[in-house]
Amino acid sequence: MSNEPEAKRAKIIDRTEPSTLTQIRTILGDEFTQPIPLVEVYVGRVAESRHLSQLVPALARILPIGTLYHLKRVNRDGTIILAPVDQLNEKLSVAGHVKGEAEQNSIESCLSRFLQNEANLERPVVDGLCVQLKVVPVPATQPLLRWQYEAANKLWPCKFHPNRHHEALYSNTLFGLEEASAHRRLMELCLRLSENFESRPFGVCVNPQIGGRIVAIASGHSDHHPIWHCPMVLIDMVAVSQNGGIWNRKHLDDERKCVATDGYHYGGIDPQFERFVRERYGEMVCLGAEPTRTGTTHRPVDGVAAEDNLAKYGPYLCTGYDVYLTHEPCIMCAMALVHSRARRVFFHHSTTRGALGTLVKLHTVKDLNHHYEVFRIV
Repeated sequence: MSNEPEAKRAKIIDRTEPSTLTQIRTILGDEFTQPIPLVEVYVGRVAESRHLSQLVPALARILPIGTLYHLKRVNRDGTIILAPVDQLNEKLSVAGHVKGEAEQNSIESCLSRFLQNEANLERPVVDGLCVQLKVVPVPATQPLLRWQYEAANKLWPCKFHPNRHHEALYSNTLFGLEEASAHRRLMELCLRLSENFESRPFGVCVNPQIGGRIVAIASGHSDHHPIWHCPMVLIDMVAVSQNGGIWNRKHLDDERKCVATDGYHYGGIDPQFERFVRERYGEMVCLGAEPTRTGTTHRPVDGVAAEDNLAKYGPYLCTGYDVYLTHEPCIMCAMALVHSRARRVFFHHSTTRGALGTLVKLHTVKDLNHHYEVFRIV
C-alpha cells in the first residue's frame, strides 16, 4: 500500500520539473563531417567510344586504379582516368623515362611511348589520350554520406552506397520521439543524482534489451583514489551486478541478497541511489540487472536454445549496454568503456580532458577492436 503514493508523487514531481535537455547530438568521426579529400590524377580524352573496349582492359592491367576503386574510370564527357599523378610519374621513371628526359620531351611523349610499349595500343588511341592529357582533382576516398557524394560527384562520377543509419546519425534523427525522451530522462536522472549527492560526476548503465533497466549507478571518487573516475567506478559496479567487481564488493553484506524477489540483480546499485531513484521517478524507471547464469542452462531465443556465451552465462560487463555520464570521459575512462564493450555512450558536460570530442574522438579510432557510438545530450 505504501508504494502507490510514492509512484504518484514521483509522477507529479516529473511534471512540475520539465526537462531542460532538448538535443541529442551525435559525435561522429571526421570522415563523416569533413569534405572528401582530393587527389590529382592524369586524365585523357577518348576520341571514339569504340576504343574503350581495348583501352579499359589495357589500363586496368598496366595502370590499375588502386585505391580509387570508388571512381568510375570513364567520365560522361569522354575523359578517362589514366592514373594518379604520383603513380604515373613513378611508372614512367621505372619504365626508363627518367626525369631529365621527361623534362626535355614532355610528359605526353613519355606517356605515349609507355602506352605503346606496355599496352600495345593502337597509335590513334594513344594519340587521342596524350594530346589532351591534363591533371584534375578527384575524390580520394569513397563518400560515406549523401552530402559528400553530391559534392564529390560534381568533380568525377563515383560510386555511392547509401547507409540510412549513418545518415540518421549525421542528421541527429536516429531516435524517435519516445526513444529520445527516454534518453533525456536517463541523462536528467544522472544530473539530479549529481545535484543531490555532493555535485559529483554520476553515471548510469542501462540494459536496453530488457526494457531499459538500470544495471548500475555510480559516482566519481577521484578525490579518494586517482583512478576512481565515475566511468571506472560504474564499470566496476556493472561487474558487481555480474558477481564480480574489485572495489565495490565490500558494501555487499550478503551476495545472495543482491538478487531480489523480482529476479533482478541489484548489486550494482548502491541502496541510497536506489531509494533516490524510486522516490523521484517511481515506476517511470526500472532497476535491476539481468542475473548471471551457470552455463548449464540456455536462454531460448525464438524457441531455439542459443549456444553463445552471453546466452549461457548472461551479460559480460557492458556488452550491449548504454552508458549515461554527466561528464565527458577522459582517455583512460573512454578506453575502459571500449574494453568493457559498451554499446553507446551519452554525456552532458564536455570536459577539458575529454576523449570523446574535446581532445580526441577515441571511439572513432579504426585500429580499436571495439567501437561504440557517442552522443551528447544538451
